[in-house]
Amino acid sequence: MEPESRRLGGIGSLRRCLFVLAFLGTCALLASACGEEQGPRSALPAPVAEKRDAVASAATRLDYAGLRRLLDPTTFSYSFGETGDPVGYWRRLEREAEVPVVGNYLPTVLNAPVGRRANIYVWPAVHAKKPSRWTAADRRWLRRLYSPSEVRRFEQAGAYLGWRAGIRRDGKWLFFIAGD
Repeated sequence: MEPESRRLGGIGSLRRCLFVLAFLGTCALLASACGEEQGPRSALPAPVAEKRDAVASAATRLDYAGLRRLLDPTTFSYSFGETGDPVGYWRRLEREAEVPVVGNYLPTVLNAPVGRRANIYVWPAVHAKKPSRWTAADRRWLRRLYSPSEVRRFEQAGAYLGWRAGIRRDGKWLFFIAGD
């Protein structure tokens, strides 16, 4: 079965927003069931929670200018091998592949269970774990965005290589990237 986000590529923005809202409710339920992620969002340091909320809100509204203001293009990672404008890159991916990167992937990822790598809070929590430590809830979350064969590729690679976001403890948005 094709992942929901890919099937959504050609539909109108209203249906896309409804999907995101429905999915966010599901993510909230899954967050309490995952093993190594941090506690509720209120347990995040205030700068992290504020940045996460601002980025998720801008992405849901498709506020590309707002996203640009929330990142530092000199230090932000968005692609392996490409440099320049992160938001322009995501928009190009959306046009070329009809993959709703900003409107679906970004808010979905930021509303996933959160994990931690040193002083960086990462979404989804599976990015902070080896595949051998993924729980049943982690795998259910992965199936919302990825096909079973894509999840197997992550397992074979020994890491989650899908879309992921990271915000440093001081609230600096460091990355939203996919791949290795």
